[in-house]
Amino acid sequence: MADRNTMQKAIIHQTLRKMGCHPTAAMVYDRVHRDHPTISRSTVYRVLARMAEEGKVLRLELAGGESRYDGDLSPHCHVRCRLCGAVADIPPVEVGQPAGDGGFLLESCAVVYRGLCPGCRRQGEAQC
Repeated sequence: MADRNTMQKAIIHQTLRKMGCHPTAAMVYDRVHRDHPTISRSTVYRVLARMAEEGKVLRLELAGGESRYDGDLSPHCHVRCRLCGAVADIPPVEVGQPAGDGGFLLESCAVVYRGLCPGCRRQGEAQC
């Protein structure tokens, strides 16, 4: 039988993958806690951080908000609604090597588009 820690990791990872909405750690904890009340908030936060460091999940560090997590490791980009903060997957784009690096050691690149989600667009159209 798997040890408790391994089972907790599997539950947290499975929950993230099922959510599919790029949740914050708090959102993952709320969902995990509903079905597994013995798993603590600190465990969920720690496991998500470790999985991101190990490359098992993506941590989306979006300006102006909490980190979001993505269990989908396939190549893709993200779009974030500038009003409600919703995040969605969109097809990948090819990004070339920059002409310069500004003295930085480049480690990764993430493309995040900004715009309006369908719900916020409908709300805006209703106000016109």
